[in-house]
Amino acid sequence: MQTGMYIIFALLIGVISSIYMPMNAAVAKHLGSSLTASISFYFVAFITAVVLFALFGEHETIYKFKSVPPYLYLTGVVSAFIVFSITFLIPIIGVRKLTTLTIAGSILTAMIVSHFGMLASPVDPITFKKVAGATLLFIGAVISVT
Repeated sequence: MQTGMYIIFALLIGVISSIYMPMNAAVAKHLGSSLTASISFYFVAFITAVVLFALFGEHETIYKFKSVPPYLYLTGVVSAFIVFSITFLIPIIGVRKLTTLTIAGSILTAMIVSHFGMLASPVDPITFKKVAGATLLFIGAVISVT
């Protein structure tokens, strides 16, 4: 895949995220519980991952679970927290504000992670131009949520 296709794919993920988040909130409304909605989400996600692994997975990689540092499995805890929080917050602040604020937080964190090349991310040093761009995004976020 060429770089342009990756950029389009990343934008598509953003579009899907803005639909997926209120879908989680709608499930919570039907079930009467954000936590129960999160459980249903992860159940369906687990089944989907197992089916995709069975169809397309590199099956020999299943034996490499032990080689992963245990702290990296906290990603499951973080993921559960994010899904629960999204499901809980959408009915309170709305999808636009939630998306805007999560993107603003993601940009700040991504700049730090990329600058130091943390968690297997390629090093991408912070520059004045990047700080200026992030500042404009943060100003836009503040305007958008007020």
